[in-house]
Amino acid sequence: MGVPNTTTFSLADVIAVVNPTSRDLNDCFSDASSASFNTTYDEDKDELDDFRDYGNNGGSQTLVQIANNGYITSNVCSQSYNHSVFKSGAANFWENGNKIWYNNFGSAGSPFVGNPTNPDLEWYSGGNGLNKRKFQINPSGIVYNVSSCSSYLTLVDVSYMTSISPLTWSTEVDYYYDSAIGDASNLKARDRLYTDTALTQLLQGHNGYSPYSENQYFQNMNTVSSQHICTDPNGAGTFSLTNDVDGIISYSACAFF
Repeated sequence: MGVPNTTTFSLADVIAVVNPTSRDLNDCFSDASSASFNTTYDEDKDELDDFRDYGNNGGSQTLVQIANNGYITSNVCSQSYNHSVFKSGAANFWENGNKIWYNNFGSAGSPFVGNPTNPDLEWYSGGNGLNKRKFQINPSGIVYNVSSCSSYLTLVDVSYMTSISPLTWSTEVDYYYDSAIGDASNLKARDRLYTDTALTQLLQGHNGYSPYSENQYFQNMNTVSSQHICTDPNGAGTFSLTNDVDGIISYSACAFF
């Protein structure tokens, strides 16, 4: 999933898709794929709004590296990259439905064929860091069965306000994130939250009440553990999402009531 096609997206949205060397706009332009820009909006590629709808063009094809280890699923994520291919969408974000093409001397060739006789046996990996995923590829070059290469950690007891007068809350639920982040207090802008332990279903926005920012969530108060954002025993963890669909945190902090 790419940068939202809206006028209200943030730098955090862009960073989550591009995965630049450092978290600033200049590096986003340096590390972005020119084929993934929407030419309606990219203009001179010097302002944030040039990234509008970046990476959502199914026809955009970006040269990437993927790894394959035959039929062995358990260690495909640790294999060195051994295939240079073209993929649709953003270079470092893998999701079901991405399409892969062979690298034909620097341009996209025919669809990449995973295992034409039994694709369910063959596994690949791609992406880097927190975005590294393992997946399978069908004979038409379509990616499926995407899952994270990392294990998960749990962000517990999360809810949101459903009404301010009277003050009411949604039922508390757990969400999940990449274990490489460590304690929940390390969660910050650009990190993603998921609703499943496979880290494939991105948290989406709620339809409740957000007092301070859009899509604001809270954890229960007066509880401190590695599964809580706030390390102050007098506060409650809180975070907001950058938009309704990408599970990207825009900020996290302690809230005091």
